Formats: sequence, structure tokens, C-alpha cells
Amino acid sequence: MTEKDNFLEFIETSLLQLGLHKEICTVCEVNEIMVDLHDKIISYCNILKKVISEKNLATNYIQQFQNDLTQALNYLPYRQNQNLDFIQPQNKESIKTRIENQILPLENQLKLIQFNFDFFTKLNFFSSNIVAIGANGSGKTTLSNDLKKYLPNTGVVISAQKVLIIPTFSGVSNFNNTNQKLQNSQVADKSMKVTYSTESNGNAYSLLVQLGGEFQVLLDNLLAERSVIRNQFCDALIKGGNQVNVPTTKLDIALKIWNSLIQHRIMECDDGINITLKEISSSSNYPAHQMSDGEKVALYLIAHILQAPTSGFIIVDEPEMYLHKTILKKLWDILEKERQDCIFVYLTHDLDFATSRTTAKKVWIKSFNHPSSWEIENIPENELPESLLLELLGSRKNILFCEGKKGSIDEKVYNILFPDFTISPVDNCFAVINYTKAFNKLPNITTKAYGLIDSDHHGLERLKAIEVENIFSFSMTEPENLFLDETFLKLMAKQLLMDETIVENIKSDVIALLQKEIELQSSNYVSTKINYYFKDSHVSKGNTPAEVISNYTKFTKEIKIEEWHEQRLLELKEIIKNNDYPKTLSLFNNKGLKSIANKHLKISDFTERALKLLQFQSETHEMIRKYFPTGITNKNGL
Repeated sequence: MTEKDNFLEFIETSLLQLGLHKEICTVCEVNEIMVDLHDKIISYCNILKKVISEKNLATNYIQQFQNDLTQALNYLPYRQNQNLDFIQPQNKESIKTRIENQILPLENQLKLIQFNFDFFTKLNFFSSNIVAIGANGSGKTTLSNDLKKYLPNTGVVISAQKVLIIPTFSGVSNFNNTNQKLQNSQVADKSMKVTYSTESNGNAYSLLVQLGGEFQVLLDNLLAERSVIRNQFCDALIKGGNQVNVPTTKLDIALKIWNSLIQHRIMECDDGINITLKEISSSSNYPAHQMSDGEKVALYLIAHILQAPTSGFIIVDEPEMYLHKTILKKLWDILEKERQDCIFVYLTHDLDFATSRTTAKKVWIKSFNHPSSWEIENIPENELPESLLLELLGSRKNILFCEGKKGSIDEKVYNILFPDFTISPVDNCFAVINYTKAFNKLPNITTKAYGLIDSDHHGLERLKAIEVENIFSFSMTEPENLFLDETFLKLMAKQLLMDETIVENIKSDVIALLQKEIELQSSNYVSTKINYYFKDSHVSKGNTPAEVISNYTKFTKEIKIEEWHEQRLLELKEIIKNNDYPKTLSLFNNKGLKSIANKHLKISDFTERALKLLQFQSETHEMIRKYFPTGITNKNGL
């Protein structure tokens, strides 16, 4: 029988034992908690039986699950009994007490069983490359080493902690010795979650030797292997062999990969003992230890991957560390292709890198509790772009989608006004609406998404309808117009030691400029409204040419250029007539308004000063927040 068959038989035996033990609990009137634990183990056995039957799992998984189940059964003291005959009135109470004493340890074992099973299920039993995304402090380094407990002996961990010291060799070592040292290094604990005592002048020397010596082990074995393979080739030629091409060694492959990444330098090993480099434009060599950290780590990773055990697991903690963005994706693409026999498990917080692993299964390390409790979730398929979804999953605050670009004035203002939100600017109002809805559909999310859009080109009915989706509107065509708020301007004028009356001059000039540009503003408004209409609507499907023409005609009839223009013109005229300054700010689409403030306040950096005032004077927040909908200001990100 195979190990799989043996385990399935073990599950069937366990189910029989569980059924009888549950009966014992019932007869002895054991606490219902214990009876419920029996049901949970029985359910687990049935699920496990289905998974084992349907999947071709590696031996290590079967052994892990069998050990977990065996440990749980050990907390059932009467599981070996064949019937209920041993239960007598005089021992019934003692049997009950003995069983109930196992409730707590059995509960803990079930939690471990559930975690292990969920863990392997979510990682698809390591059947493909995996990217586990987690923020700093999410337990990635601890997880990288704990994974080795569950993976076969062919697993190797590449730690995020690297001491990149390249040694200088005096000769080539014995290959058998270097290979054994490499294997010892590959199975060693790489977490470095250790300390040392300062008593009696204690120091960290031994730790540094371990970390700093890893590069030596990697390079020493590459050099030794190359020497053996080339010696064998030469011996074969001397004995009359007919092989013409010099065999390619792992060191040769490592040099080729490195040289394909670093374009301006060439890495060589001409003497067969030490690695050297030279500039493309120079013939003189210099030693490898003079490389930059990025160049060293590229060689370090290449040497690690090429020498990982065959058909093994390569666990890489922070694969982006020290590497420049220009070579990061290319390096791992090459290494994955070179070692297609291996499964790569990346633990990272670099979202660009995570997105670049297009074929890998992605999971989210949601939380970590010391010493070894992780909450890991699958990255769900969603309408959100993957890079944005990965970024937002790690947020512990509610999300506020808004129109704008990264680094824009919009984002800076919102980050100051709404510090309890994670601000996520996206391309346009349609993206805000779609992404807010999509995020809130995600399962197992403890945060919510809210949307903030400009109301100027949407009907009142639609704006009201999307409020139930946590999407709110406000009217401010230019975010910088917020800084032209009358009260805000007065505070700025006061700080500049200027009379507050100057603010009236700014207001007058703003309204006067609107009067001057009234035709331009009305026309631009109509152009934007047409663009919104085309993006938000679509021509109904036609099954005949006549239907297509009819549907298109109906679609275009909804675009009422003259009517929209006249409505906007009348609205602006009314604002100007009433000197309605707040309404002017909300509708005036002109990035040049700050020049009016600059002129009257006698400065040249109005926007920069306004941002600083908003950031460092908390009383200004309410001056600006009043322009935002209460659906956002009242939520406060909580």
C-alpha cells in the first residue's frame, strides 16, 4: 500500500474511534463542549479524506496531517475501547472527569489543525510559485523559517538579513567538503531572531561569522564544482575522449546571468579561483569585493538559486532588498526560468514586485501574533487593478477613493484633512465609483471604502443613489480653490502681517475674472459634460443596421449642447450678479486663480504656503472641511 492508502485507512479507523468515543461522552453526560469538539474532528477527517483522495499530495503533507490528527486523538482517553461495556455506575463520574480534563488541550490542537489545513489549502499545497504580501511586522521572516518545518528537506530559505562580504580565496577547496558545507548552510535557521549576552565582554562575533560566511560557502562550492567538472573534461580528452564543447558549470551560468543584468561591467573568473570585474571600456580588472551592494546581492541570489536542491522549495524573504528596480523583475524572471524544477515562495511588502510575478499565486499575510499564529487570506479576484488591491489590503484604516493623481494637491489636502483614512487617488469619478463598490465586495475585509467625486456633471438622482454605496459628492472643480476660502485667506493675511481687507480685493478680482471668462467657462463645462456622458453611457446593442442607426440617434439626442451651454451661462451670470463668492470657488475651473492671491498677498508661492498653513494650523481644518459632504467628514475613517 502507498502512504496515501495507509493514511486513508488511518482516517477511516479514526472515524470509527471518534464515533464510539462520542457515544461514551453522551452516556457519561460529558460537557457539550467536548461533544462539539468530537464533531469538529469528524468534520475535519471527512474534509481531509476528500482532499487526500482527490489530490496527489507530497509525502510531507500526508505526514503532517497524520501527525496533527494523531495528536488530537491522543486527547481522547477511551478511543481504544471496542464498546461501552466498561462504563459502570461506579466509574461513570471518573470517566466523565477524565474526558473533560482534555477539553482545553484538544481545543488548542484543533486550532493548530485548522490553521495548518487552511494554510496549505490557501497556498494550494505549493503547486505553483507563491507571493505572500505583508507589511513590516506581519511576521514574514518568522514565517519564512517556519515554512521549513512543513516543507521537505529540499526547502531552502534565503534570508532578508545579508552580510555581503565576498572573500578572497587562496585556492580551490575540495568539492565534497564544500558541498557538505552548502547543505548544512541550507538547512540552518536563517531567522537570526537571537541575542547574545554582554556579560564577560560577550559580543556578536559568532553571529557575524555565520552571516558573513554564507557568501563564502556559496562561492566556494561554485568554484570547487567548476574545477572538478573541468578536470574531468580534461582527463577525458587526454584519454582520447571525443567531447568538443567545454561543459557549462553553475559558476559559468552565474557569470552569464550577472553579466546580462549589469550592462556596464563584466564579471569573470579567469584564474579559476577568484571572481574579478572590469569596466566595458577598460582592460584592467578589480576584485569582486569592491562591487556595490546591489551588484553583490545579485551575485548572492544567483549563487543561492542555482545551488538550491533539485525540485525543491526556494523561500525568499524580501526578494527586492538592495536591488534596483531596473534589474529586480528581470533577475527573478531569469532565475525562475533557470530553476523551473523549483517552487519559489516570495515573502515581500514590495507591491510592484508582487504584481510582476504574473503567474504566481498571491496571498495576503493579514496579521501575525507571536510566536507562530498567522492570519493568511487569498488575494481575491476583483475589478480593482491588482497593484492597487495589494496596496489597499494592508491598510488598517478605511479607504477614501478620490479623483486625482499620486502626489497631487488633491491627495495632499485629503491626507491632512482626513488622517484616519487611507487616501487613494484614481483617474476619474467613474474609477472612484467602480473601485469603491469593488473593494466593499471583498470578503474577509475589516475596513470599508468610501468614494468622493465632483458633483458638477452628475444628476441629483444618481448622486443620491450612489450614497448608499458610500460614494459622496461635493462641488469643487479645482482643489486649490479651497485655499481661496475667505476665512482661510484672512488667517493667511494675518500671518503675513497684512490687513484682512485685502481679502475683499482677492474676492472681487476672482469674480471679475469669472465675468471675463464666462463664455470660456461655459463652453469648457459643456465639453467636459459631453466627455462624461460618453464615458458613463453606451449605445444600446442593435441586431440590424436599422436598429444600430436608431440606437445611435437616440444616444446622441441626449447630448444637448446648446441647452447645457445656456443653463451654465445663466448659472454663472446669477453667481456674478449676486457676488456669490463661495459658489464662484466651487464652479470656477481655472488653475491660475492662485496668481490673484499671489499678487495681493505679495508672495509667489501661495499654494505651498497654504499647504503649510493647513498642515500646521489645525483650526484651518474646519474652515476647509465645510466644503466636504458630511458622509465623509462624519465617518472620520473609523
